[in-house]
Amino acid sequence: MTHIFVIIGTSGVGKTTLARAVVRCSEQLIMPVGVTTRKPRVSERQGIDYRFIAHKTFQQWQQENLFVETATYRNEQYGILKQDIIEPMNKGFDILTILTSEGLQTFENLFGKKITSLFITPPSIKELKRRRHQRDNWKALTQEDDIYGMKRAYDFKITNDNLEQAVEQIRLVREIVRKGK
Repeated sequence: MTHIFVIIGTSGVGKTTLARAVVRCSEQLIMPVGVTTRKPRVSERQGIDYRFIAHKTFQQWQQENLFVETATYRNEQYGILKQDIIEPMNKGFDILTILTSEGLQTFENLFGKKITSLFITPPSIKELKRRRHQRDNWKALTQEDDIYGMKRAYDFKITNDNLEQAVEQIRLVREIVRKGK
């Protein structure tokens, strides 16, 4: 039985780096490519990091009910296409995706017990600030940032201090969840 693993965490904790590292060293696990209306960052590539599309196209796809989940962040839209979740699962693949807390709620409502949430925390506030300063879309920490996952319950919390250790922790969680099915 296939399963969906959802990574949650504030900006700058290393969600994308961690997720890609887990997928690279795991079998039968894929990370769907999200869709966004924002401009690509310097290092991002079309169809690999995101599908970068126009606002008009995004709205059309929403009207056609092609998304399983959408969110708006900083006046840009983000979404995950239904086909990018359902088709791989029908072929026996597990899914690893990155969502907001609201997106997680949507997935839990749709997929129920097939969801395991993984909240990623930074090793320290100082390190989180350093990571955010390195990004081209740097933003200051605010009270709205749920840095330690205190605003709701998550299945697992993982501190991303050492990439290899965090990857191994997620792989172990997946193994435990898969054996429990």
